[in-house]
Amino acid sequence: MKQFQLFMFDLDGTLLDSAEDIAIAVNYAFRKLNLPEKSKEEVVSKVGYGAKKLIEDLIPEYPEDVKEKALELFREFYHQNPVIYSKLYDYSEEILAKLKESGKLIAVVTNKYEELSKRILEKLGVLNYIDLVVGADTTSEKKPSPLPVFYTLQNLNVNKEKAILVGDSETDVLTAKNAQVYSCLVLHGYGKKDLALSLNPDFVIENLKKIEV
Repeated sequence: MKQFQLFMFDLDGTLLDSAEDIAIAVNYAFRKLNLPEKSKEEVVSKVGYGAKKLIEDLIPEYPEDVKEKALELFREFYHQNPVIYSKLYDYSEEILAKLKESGKLIAVVTNKYEELSKRILEKLGVLNYIDLVVGADTTSEKKPSPLPVFYTLQNLNVNKEKAILVGDSETDVLTAKNAQVYSCLVLHGYGKKDLALSLNPDFVIENLKKIEV
């Protein structure tokens, strides 16, 4: 992977283990509305497409007004408490530091809100490694749309042939393919690995330590 100039990373499930905090926020919202709580595993299985889709997929049988209220409560709690248990995966900071030392450009491209993502990265001490953070609200469409990647390439002035998107899910592999950049699937995290592998990512790695700098 030494040939790449730009490394774009997904956040949740790729750089960051945030499952506990997301599940806590979901169940806070559900308790407030007297809805059945969900296990962390149930919540994690729906992560990857943004908060709205997360709530919709967890309570598909409920009417829209209930989903909207649950989403509002989830966001309210999570925006106030984004880093209770969340932590970087092993090697996340190490690989970011190595890439930066090697003169590479680094972006985070996530379906979490931009400002929230920046706060989380800052709280975990790695925002200084990141050249650009692109969130669900940065462009008019979020992953798997190619627009967040196009925005990143344009703002960092990098040709798509020199860029790779590293993520843990089918969303990330599909985004990379839609944007015609290289894809790297990391096997930890929350994504549906069988589905992601079926999309034929360009690289598959066990963890971030396997990224060659």
